[in-house]
Amino acid sequence: MMINYSVATGAWVAMLVVVLSFTVPDVPVASLLILSTVVLVALPLWFYPRAKMLWAAVEFMILRSQPDYQPPAQRDVHTRRLE
Repeated sequence: MMINYSVATGAWVAMLVVVLSFTVPDVPVASLLILSTVVLVALPLWFYPRAKMLWAAVEFMILRSQPDYQPPAQRDVHTRRLE
């Protein structure tokens, strides 16, 4: 979840800086509020599977660096035995 929140917050801050840099004397508050809500709701929902995959990859790489790491057992794909 931390990766997801970080990406959403980073995108929101970037969007806020761009909008404010172009409209600093007369800031459109209603439009900025709607755009902020869309970015902070839609981006985490879209990025959630990717954040989960990134976190699993980081965790896998950390586990593989342990000295007592055992790779998962290989299964024979031709056998149809139920476990």
